[in-house]
Amino acid sequence: MSSSNKRNFNKFMSMSSSPPLSHEQQQQQHKSNKHLVLIIAGPTAVGKSAVAAKLCSKEIATQILSDHAENNHHVSGDKKNDASSCSISRGHIISADSVQAYQGVEIGANKPKLEEREETPHHLIDIVDSRSICQYNAADWMRDAMLVLERLKSKSGGVSDDESVASNSDVDAKQRREIIEQFFEESSVDNEEILPVIVGGTMMYLQWLVHGRPDAMKPSQEAIEKASSVVTEYEKENDWKGAAEHASSLGPLFEERVLKLPGKDWYRLRRTLEVAYTVLHDEDKEEKIKQLYNGQRQGGLDDSDEYDVRCFFLCPDDRMAHTAVVDSRCEQMICGGLLKETATLHSSGQLPEGGQQARAIGYRQTLDYLKRDKFIENDGQSFSEYLNDFTTATRRYAKKQMQWFRRDDKFLFVPVVLGEDSSTRVDNVVNTIIELCTKPREEYDKEIEPMNDVKDKKTKLGDAETTRMTKSQKTRQLNEAQGKSMKFYQPKRHYIIEGSNEHKLILEEADECASLLRPDVV
Repeated sequence: MSSSNKRNFNKFMSMSSSPPLSHEQQQQQHKSNKHLVLIIAGPTAVGKSAVAAKLCSKEIATQILSDHAENNHHVSGDKKNDASSCSISRGHIISADSVQAYQGVEIGANKPKLEEREETPHHLIDIVDSRSICQYNAADWMRDAMLVLERLKSKSGGVSDDESVASNSDVDAKQRREIIEQFFEESSVDNEEILPVIVGGTMMYLQWLVHGRPDAMKPSQEAIEKASSVVTEYEKENDWKGAAEHASSLGPLFEERVLKLPGKDWYRLRRTLEVAYTVLHDEDKEEKIKQLYNGQRQGGLDDSDEYDVRCFFLCPDDRMAHTAVVDSRCEQMICGGLLKETATLHSSGQLPEGGQQARAIGYRQTLDYLKRDKFIENDGQSFSEYLNDFTTATRRYAKKQMQWFRRDDKFLFVPVVLGEDSSTRVDNVVNTIIELCTKPREEYDKEIEPMNDVKDKKTKLGDAETTRMTKSQKTRQLNEAQGKSMKFYQPKRHYIIEGSNEHKLILEEADECASLLRPDVV
């Protein structure tokens, strides 16, 4: 036997004689091959975009991917050097914002500026026709997001026609896919190691992506249109009781769904009707009704064999101060041209009645204000009511976002110290995320342990028991505790102060914008 053959034989024999891997070792080995995906959520105006942009910078993305590989792939020696010497490493942002998906809208959607998008590649922005009234929903977004993740992972294309790809009969989905694919055709990523960073505050989108698709079926287009028409009529009359009774009359299962709705949740009521109208016209409706709403989810990243997903919620350390920032952001949007943008888009058909983008916070209130029944020039009172409606709706949405993610144990809460200057604040949050997302997976999992045991012991802030909580758990608990004091919040004007020159200019702009939408105003 030659020396080389002898070496190979000995190597084979040593491998053959090695004890088989335990189940836990096999699981760990499997986990080590997963691709890292970061999810950055948070309430509006907390600074998600700035944090995501920094995470995507070449220097930090390289550090994250290298450290994650070392800590999770057990890389050592020359392999460690190979992992950290990738020719190019950078991050790509995948937007999880239901309004930014639409073309045309800018200010009201708080889209990243062109220079920001040139600096950091962004996906799932401007992928839905602005004139469309299609209901771009969580199912659509999840398919699109999974397609982008697959393309970033494979780099060279060749994505199979699986569930991440829409059916040929879905024209809107085909158009979105063409836009998504066009990006990859124009921007080569073959030589790049990509860190996907999913950023946004649309709660349902992230729930679907992390936990999987719920058990509700995809509604037919006919059912979508009928549900939209029915709900719109009830909503115009503010007849929630009538709408709820109508949905309940469609069957016991749908009645049960309506009873579980939190308040006047028109969106979820419409979604319930879409499913009901789809099922009730199906030949196998009895069997399909039995299969509906069984509580099972599937296809989420958390159970994926391909991805190591790590989820972070940027949580303001001071809710009172954050609420003031929210109010300030609303005024800045108005000063930045929200009135003119809304009027221009609506008059050109790019903000259609019944469209999802027209119902978004900011655009909805602005349209109502500009198209109000009793128009008076230089109407300071109507403007004050409009601004109050806008800020109140935004504050409520931020509150809902915090409530929603406090219930999701897959998200680590990262404190955002609002008293720090913006640069220091972003750096500190980024450093925290770097530390957490590069930990070995088993250590990271300890950080996201549920708070149930802590809640059962009825601990209070400052107790000895609390000191044993993780930083995420403390942040989550503090955020909930601060909610009690929010009833004392007193809103105030930051930029558009009554009697100021800015206030005068905004009223003049409002009258000009109203003339674009109202035939009775010259």
